[in-house]
Amino acid sequence: IFKTRCATCHGALGKGDGAAAAALNPKPRSFSDKEWQKTVTDEHIEKIIRYGGAAVGKAPAMPPNPDLTDPAVLAALRAHVRSLGGK
Repeated sequence: IFKTRCATCHGALGKGDGAAAAALNPKPRSFSDKEWQKTVTDEHIEKIIRYGGAAVGKAPAMPPNPDLTDPAVLAALRAHVRSLGGK
C-alpha cells in the first residue's frame, strides 16, 4: 500500500521526494526527520493515513484513505512510516 499510495508523494524511502512532490506546496513530510518522529504519536500517524491531512490541520493535498479500516493494515503502515525514521 505504501508503494502504490504513499510513495508517489513521499518517495520510496519516505523522504518527501516522490515524483509528484515537485508540484506540491507544501512539500510532503519527510519521514526520515528524526525530530518529527520524536514528536508525533502513533495515533496521529494512523489518523492522517486514514482521514488525510485536513483531518489533522495539515495540507488537504494529503488524501484520506477511508477504505483502510482494518486496524492491522493501519498499524503496518504506521510501523513502516516509523521504520523510515533516521534513514
